[in-house]
Amino acid sequence: MKTNKLKAQNCLNRRLGQSEHIYWLLDQLYCLNFVAFAEIEGKLSEKALQRALEVLQLENPTLRTQIIIDGAGRPCFKSVSAAEQPLKLELRELRNWRRAIESQLGSPFEQGQAPLARFLWFRGKGKKSVVAMVFHHSIADGRSGVYALFDVLRRAAGQKQSVQAKNAQPSSQQLDLIKDKGLVGAKLKELKFWLTKGKESLKFREQLPGYNMTPGSTREIKIVPFSIPPKTSKALLASCRDNGTTVHGALGAALLFAIADEFEESESRYLGLNSLVDLRGELKGGLTEGDLGLYISTVTTNHLMDAQPDFWRLAREIPKQLKEVMNSGDANLINSVYPETPLYTPNKSGAKRLQKVVAMAPASSMLTNIGKVDVTPLGKGLCIKNVSFAVSPPAQHPICMTTASYDGQICTNILYDQCKLKATQIKRITANILSRLLHEAGE
Repeated sequence: MKTNKLKAQNCLNRRLGQSEHIYWLLDQLYCLNFVAFAEIEGKLSEKALQRALEVLQLENPTLRTQIIIDGAGRPCFKSVSAAEQPLKLELRELRNWRRAIESQLGSPFEQGQAPLARFLWFRGKGKKSVVAMVFHHSIADGRSGVYALFDVLRRAAGQKQSVQAKNAQPSSQQLDLIKDKGLVGAKLKELKFWLTKGKESLKFREQLPGYNMTPGSTREIKIVPFSIPPKTSKALLASCRDNGTTVHGALGAALLFAIADEFEESESRYLGLNSLVDLRGELKGGLTEGDLGLYISTVTTNHLMDAQPDFWRLAREIPKQLKEVMNSGDANLINSVYPETPLYTPNKSGAKRLQKVVAMAPASSMLTNIGKVDVTPLGKGLCIKNVSFAVSPPAQHPICMTTASYDGQICTNILYDQCKLKATQIKRITANILSRLLHEAGE
């Protein structure tokens, strides 16, 4: 395998963009890692996996970087040598692998550490195993993280080990098409949107009953998984199409219905839904799903839950509101909501100030759905059975629901802080979500 010297454009040396900066800063207060993982059938080779990791690191500038503080007190990406800071393979036992992934959500990357990713192989005695890749959220998002994991598996299964180094990408703010159109045009478009839709966004949203809103330094993130098999997933997709919506809309509606059922009083109320949207189609630069980086945006929608709400009306409303925000040109809200300011010092004190501002946002739970992941044949008797991802949820969100679909199967994880919510309540909410989805799929 040739390891030619990488050119300057293939190394990541720049200040963090605003979204990268905020994820990094909040990570100083509470860990914001995410994990992409897959269950595998077939025999993997430790040597082949390690060589595949070497190629992946050489190809991706984000995997050859550390975060340092420059002379002006700003966090910056600084490239490192892959030979000196390799992306290593960590071997673990397959037993209790889900607990081990939970622990990764609370295991931060240290200041100045490189690389900002970890690879774990949970190896069993038979043909079943689990591979997982843990990322510092400033360098990647769920979809690109899954594709990075798949790249490793493809190469470990025997694909050619040539190195095709990618150019270091700018931050999402530098690639924002709307901002490029000029301040006046962009602001007028955003203003028109908020004048017509802003009133709904300001409606008072109620928090999940039972959620402890008291700030605390201790977190214990737990994962409750469930999956929808291919036959039922196909039926759910057909129901979504028949009712003029998307699977994301149905997932969001099921989550909001489950939260609404936690209230003792049956009456109308507003609930918020925080969706993570992929900005790659909205940004310049020709970004692809395989470009490892943070190119997502947080978009909060507001929904009136009637005393007897209509599931499919709500399922249609969620993607409709998301589309309106995207079309407004203001999906990359990080520019205007969290401007750069000396108040957000690059330490825990600055992170606490930022979290206080973040916590002022109306109550909502989070849905991050990377959608359908392309089926990836591996060969050599290897097969990817399913794919999932999990993220350490922001402190202000009671519940984080992550979803991915692979080969017809929808894998979902409900993540919550056990210090803030009781396990019995989460199990009830999870069962409610699954029951609702199965019912609407006609099962």
